[in-house]
Amino acid sequence: MRLSILAVGILVAIWAPAVRADLFELKEGGEVDGAVVQRSESGDYVVRTSEGAEISLERNSIQRIVQRDDATAEYRRKSRSTPDTVEAHRELAEWCRARKMLEQADHHLARVAELDPNDEDARRSLGLRQVGNRWLTSDEVMTERGMIFFDGKYRTKQDAALRDRDKKQSSVNVDWLQQLKQWRGFLDNRRPERVQEGQAHILAINDPQAALALIRVMEEEEEDAVFEFFLRVLAQLDHPAALQQLVAYTLDPEINPEFRAQARDYLLRWPRPVPIVPYVNALKSKNNRVVNLAGLALGQLNDPAAISPLIDALVTTHTRVLNPGNGGGGGDQITAGFGTPGAGGGGGLSMGGNAPKTIKEDYNNERVHQALMKLSGKQNFEYDEPAWRAWYVDMQMRQTVNARRDQ
Repeated sequence: MRLSILAVGILVAIWAPAVRADLFELKEGGEVDGAVVQRSESGDYVVRTSEGAEISLERNSIQRIVQRDDATAEYRRKSRSTPDTVEAHRELAEWCRARKMLEQADHHLARVAELDPNDEDARRSLGLRQVGNRWLTSDEVMTERGMIFFDGKYRTKQDAALRDRDKKQSSVNVDWLQQLKQWRGFLDNRRPERVQEGQAHILAINDPQAALALIRVMEEEEEDAVFEFFLRVLAQLDHPAALQQLVAYTLDPEINPEFRAQARDYLLRWPRPVPIVPYVNALKSKNNRVVNLAGLALGQLNDPAAISPLIDALVTTHTRVLNPGNGGGGGDQITAGFGTPGAGGGGGLSMGGNAPKTIKEDYNNERVHQALMKLSGKQNFEYDEPAWRAWYVDMQMRQTVNARRDQ
C-alpha cells in the first residue's frame, strides 16, 4: 500500500469536486475518512481528509468504500474534537438526536452515564429503568420477571415452551402428512409389490405423533377397505387425538356400522381407562340415534359412574318433521336407531294445510335401558325413571352405610 501527500499532477487523473466525505476501509486494516478529489484512469483515488491533507490510495489497497452523507461526515469531525466530559457528550448526543442519528446519540449518552453514575436523565434516555438501586435494560427487567423473548415478544417460560412444542408438532404433522399421502398413493399402484410396500409402511407406524396426520388422511378417504385399514393403525397409536377420534367414530350415526363396532372394540382394549364424559354429554344429544349409541358404548365400558346420567336419558324428547301427505309417518327420520316413541308422545305444531308438520315426541331409548340393566346387576324397572332413581338412591345409601361399618 502506498500512502503519500501529493503535489498537483503526480497522477494522470480525472478531476472531480469534493461532494461528500466517504469512509475508505483498507485491506491491511485502518480506514481513511475524506472526500474524493481525484480518481485516476487506473482506479486510484486522491482523498482530502477533514484536516485538509490529500492522500493517495491505490485501488488494490481498498477493501470497500462506505458512502456517507454530510451529517455523518460532520458527526465524525465533531466526535474527534469533543472533550471527554459529561456536558460535551450530552451536547453531541442532542445534536445526533436532532438528525435522527440514534445509534450515535446512544453511544454518547452511555458515555455520560459512565462519567456520571448519578445522571438519571442519561440512563432514562437510554431506555434504562431503575429497579431498586440498579439501572436495567428492558431485556434485563423482563429477565428479572422470569420472562423470555420468544417468537417476537416476551412470554412466560411456560407459554414459550408450549408454543415451541406446538411449532415442533406442526412440523412433525407436516412431515407425517406428506409421508402418509405418499404411502396412500402406493395402495392404488398397479404393481402388487408397491401396494405391499405401502401397507407395510403404514402398518409399521408406531409413533404417536403420527395420529393427527393419520386422522386428516382418514377424513379424505373414500374407500371403505382403506379406511378400515387406517382405523386399525390409528388404534395402535397411544395419543389423545387417536382416543378422541375413536370415541367420535363410535358416536357417528352416519358412518358404516362396522366401523363404529370396530372403534368400540379398539376402545375396550385401550391401554388406559376410557373417559365416559364424551358419552355422558352425548346422552343429551338432539339426535336420538346418538343418544342410543352413547348408551351402547357406556354399557360396554362398564363404568358405574354412568348409571345416574343413563337414568336421566332413559326417555328423551326429540323433534321431528312430518312431510305433508305422509299420514304422520313418512317424514320420521329420527326413529331409525334404537329409540322408539313412548306411549305418551308429545303434541305437534302444524305449519299450515299442506306444510310440513313439526312434532315433539318422547322416545324410550333401548340401548340406554340395556346399559342400565348391565351396570345395575340386571335390575329392570323398564322405562320408569322415578323407579330407577329410587333404586339408585337406595343403593348409594346402603353403600355409604356399609362403608361406615367397615371403618
